[in-house]
Amino acid sequence: MKHLPPSVVPGLPEGAGSSATFERWSLSTDFAHEYGDELKRSRRIRVVTGLTCTEVISSPHGGRVENLNCRTLEGKRVSARARGYVLACGGLETTRLLLASRGPHGRPLGDHSGHLGSWYMGHVGGVIANVRFSTPPRSTIFGYERDIDGTYVRRRFSIAGEAQRTHELPNTIAYLANPDLADHRHRNGVLSFAYLTLRSPLAELVTPAAQRFSAAGRGVPGRTTDNVARSSVRAHLMNVARDCPSVARFAVEFGARRFIVGRRKVPGFFSAYSGENCYPLQYNGEQVPNRQSRVSLASDRDAVGMPRLNIDLRFSQVDVDGILRCHDVWNEYMRRNGCGRLEYVSQDPSSVVWSMMGGGTHQLGTTRMASNAEDGVVNEHLAVHGMANLFVASSSVFLTSSQANPTFMVIIFALRLADRLKSILGGL
Repeated sequence: MKHLPPSVVPGLPEGAGSSATFERWSLSTDFAHEYGDELKRSRRIRVVTGLTCTEVISSPHGGRVENLNCRTLEGKRVSARARGYVLACGGLETTRLLLASRGPHGRPLGDHSGHLGSWYMGHVGGVIANVRFSTPPRSTIFGYERDIDGTYVRRRFSIAGEAQRTHELPNTIAYLANPDLADHRHRNGVLSFAYLTLRSPLAELVTPAAQRFSAAGRGVPGRTTDNVARSSVRAHLMNVARDCPSVARFAVEFGARRFIVGRRKVPGFFSAYSGENCYPLQYNGEQVPNRQSRVSLASDRDAVGMPRLNIDLRFSQVDVDGILRCHDVWNEYMRRNGCGRLEYVSQDPSSVVWSMMGGGTHQLGTTRMASNAEDGVVNEHLAVHGMANLFVASSSVFLTSSQANPTFMVIIFALRLADRLKSILGGL
């Protein structure tokens, strides 16, 4: 990595808190484009599309999977057989498939110990405080940077491992953020332009629905028609009108870096330099595992006849207390080094944390990994307990949610499983 300043603001050394860690964005890879031809040419791989697995069929006496029942959207039924089976359907769909499949004793496949579908986790995140630095405003590093190979990175506040263990803190990070896009009182034309775009029909072309609704506030775009919403839109339009040159420049530059350039696409934008050196501190942390947080099969079905999922995502006061204590560590860290302080947005930050609890975009925990069958769904080799030829490669096997995107660890698990399957496939 090229030489980047050591911390977010000058004079902030490493300690119980840290501002020297980075979040990095990998290449945006279109796997179908990159590997599609190679897969088609392979004599060892057959790729089938337009087919959904609806049930895993185990042998009557247990211990093995015999075949997969599959269906097309047109209703055609297909049976697939193999020596080994790996479920890699994502954090929730893998669990839904197991819940919809019967094991040898009539229970859902993999639910031998009652853990299947339990321990559902995401992340906790939001803003409960602003950070006000006492250092020169122009020296503050906000937004995205690029390292020597062009990778986009973003500074993060984190907590040192020793402090995390000493204070029994959840794994939590935070970063400087834009003001709330939906609040027109920021008087920033670029932020208002982004907000209006996210509320427009164009939004579906530029960002996924979950991010779109989150960034644009709680209202669903196009459905809020009350006077407050109309007044807010007018205020945002006024912000854009007052700042037309900056908005036009942003639309061209960000649009090019996000949608036109090659594979190194900017992951987001930051357009709120603060002359007061005060920024919202966006936190993202792990949800403490909770067995009562779970998913289960619903009574209604999807287009291929699969039961949909009921989701009962539960947070606890332990989650709230952990976030508050992490903020205490950061506040003390900055004050001790004379670099700044936290200013809470409410006199009751606990209630603010509760109000921001949500599922996020990462689904984990519902096919829990455990060495002993009575403690989970899969073993340390990702095999469903009691099944010789059924494996799970998914974030659903995680024991904790951490604070980070799970994809990198899912890939590591998948590669490890692939190596193991190569060594044991002859015996399956």
